[in-house]
Amino acid sequence: MKENNPTRVDAQELDAQANFYTLKCLRITAAAFALIWLLTITGVFIVDRTMMTGAFVAGSALMLAPSLICRRVGTRASWIKYMILLFSTAAISLIASVLTYHAVLLYALPLFYAAQYSNRRTIYYAFAMTAASVYVSAMAGYYRGICDANMLLLTVRPMPYYADLLRNNPSAIALNSNPWVTVPLFYVLPRCIILAVFVPVIRKISDNISKNAGMVARLRYIGETDKATRFYNRNKYIEMMEDYYPRLEKLAVIFWDINNLKEMNDSFGHAYGDSVIISIAGCIYDLTGERRKVFRLGGDEFVMMLEEDEADGVEALLERWKALLVEARTSSGLPLSVAVGWARGAGRDAEQLVRQADAEMYRDKRENK
Repeated sequence: MKENNPTRVDAQELDAQANFYTLKCLRITAAAFALIWLLTITGVFIVDRTMMTGAFVAGSALMLAPSLICRRVGTRASWIKYMILLFSTAAISLIASVLTYHAVLLYALPLFYAAQYSNRRTIYYAFAMTAASVYVSAMAGYYRGICDANMLLLTVRPMPYYADLLRNNPSAIALNSNPWVTVPLFYVLPRCIILAVFVPVIRKISDNISKNAGMVARLRYIGETDKATRFYNRNKYIEMMEDYYPRLEKLAVIFWDINNLKEMNDSFGHAYGDSVIISIAGCIYDLTGERRKVFRLGGDEFVMMLEEDEADGVEALLERWKALLVEARTSSGLPLSVAVGWARGAGRDAEQLVRQADAEMYRDKRENK
């Protein structure tokens, strides 16, 4: 069945879940930044309040913008993850440009966000953007951000050395004379090298996440699918009847039962009976869709739950079913005979609708025996 055969992990679904979680992380980051801003304007932290406020307002806007975009377009599109990583890196670049050394740990965040996604290219994309961010924020921070004395003085010795110079010969302390060379060489390059060390580790984490998700998907598929027909099994039927179908406003049910299967098994063997089941299941399979799921409830019983509810639609589907059955009977040479019944109503009455369809099926069986 189209939707009943998840033999591989749905990468789009995994990425949609990762997008949702990344957006949540960005909102948490914005909340943490708000706390730091409050501690600054109340005097607990001694960072320049004007600069902190500017970084907070602009950075928070960039971190929250992806959530607003995803409210309108959803999280399933393939470009969403790149948009989220772009906005998060832009926010970090802006914050690091203003707060310089206070925000250095933020550079690693886009790489950790990228670890959730199924495509390795996302990690390299995040690294490339982060490397560019390190350069932009380092140069902008040198000229416009909170003064980083390490950049200004190019300090390379322990503190007592510079304390002695300040006491004895302040003029001997040389300021950074060529920041466009020294800042990229001594600040941007080392930070990018350190971030590059994260890439293989994060890539391994991403691979493990994908493998584990694939294993979970396979185990779930095995647990809820009938191997012979590829339809959902009784376990999945019970789950959907308890948690999903009663919430629908309208619902239709079609119930099939193979005629004379026991007699065929007794007379010709179970292999012959299995071929009959597979042929009939193939006909039903051709009727399935995203809103039409089929469950194998027993050896010869199948139920289709239709989220569309128009009577004409169900009757048209059954006409197609009859044509498929005739075609299968002709091509296989098997004595394919099936009783069918259907019912429609409210989702809250799902159990009753199945019983009504079952009763209609037995009526059809009696009339056409």
